[in-house]
Amino acid sequence: MTNDKLIELPGHGRLIVVTDLHGNFDDYNHYLNLWDESDEDFHIIFTGDMIHGLDVKKDQSVEILDDAIAKSKEFSNFHTLLGNHEWAQITSTEIYKNNQPLLLGFKNVISYKKGFIEPHLTRYIRFFKSMPYFAKTKNGLFISHSGPSTKVKSVDGFNTIFASDYSSPILYDFLWNRYNNVTDYIQSDVDRFLEIMDLKAMIVGHCPVESYKVFSKQIIMSSSFNTKVKTYLDMDLSMEITCIEDVQKQLKFIIG
Repeated sequence: MTNDKLIELPGHGRLIVVTDLHGNFDDYNHYLNLWDESDEDFHIIFTGDMIHGLDVKKDQSVEILDDAIAKSKEFSNFHTLLGNHEWAQITSTEIYKNNQPLLLGFKNVISYKKGFIEPHLTRYIRFFKSMPYFAKTKNGLFISHSGPSTKVKSVDGFNTIFASDYSSPILYDFLWNRYNNVTDYIQSDVDRFLEIMDLKAMIVGHCPVESYKVFSKQIIMSSSFNTKVKTYLDMDLSMEITCIEDVQKQLKFIIG
């Protein structure tokens, strides 16, 4: 099934996957420098939460978004998935970090950087609405912001998400669920989801971990936010995936 909310990558080329940036423009540019935009078979995926730094004066969400919007129009191999922070902007759902309201903070960042909130906020939300939810590769890797959702019982059940809107409970789980929480998902839920979808492994961000964590057939990865060792995936799309260790061996690290 092909639609604009599911990226399906071929069995050739190269893939970089980067998780939550939260307004870190320096890290964003570092990862872009690892990517060759002129090679149509070399894909880069940011898995959401590109926005919402905690310091208005240091938050570079606006710089990231302006560049990402331009690149998404120019390069078919540049991809940005929806994260829970972008979802919150779309649905006007306030998020608090360190007791700070981030939706209000985002408006303040836009005003600080641009001089006016509008029309910039509307433009950014339009971009968020264009973001795919998921990506999957021909060799069996599933990529999302978080999840899985334990509500998925079949492929048809999974596909209902594409006929729904941003109020979908399944979409909510793939944006907000945290690992090893019995009300969200545990290791057996990862394995069950991948079996239903006939996939081999899964990569997500969302949960702050130091570098990365292997959770059954899932890798939870921190590429920028709240980690000393920034971790990203750099994978040959033609490689065979037989187990999560095959994916783990494709992780690369930035120290400091």
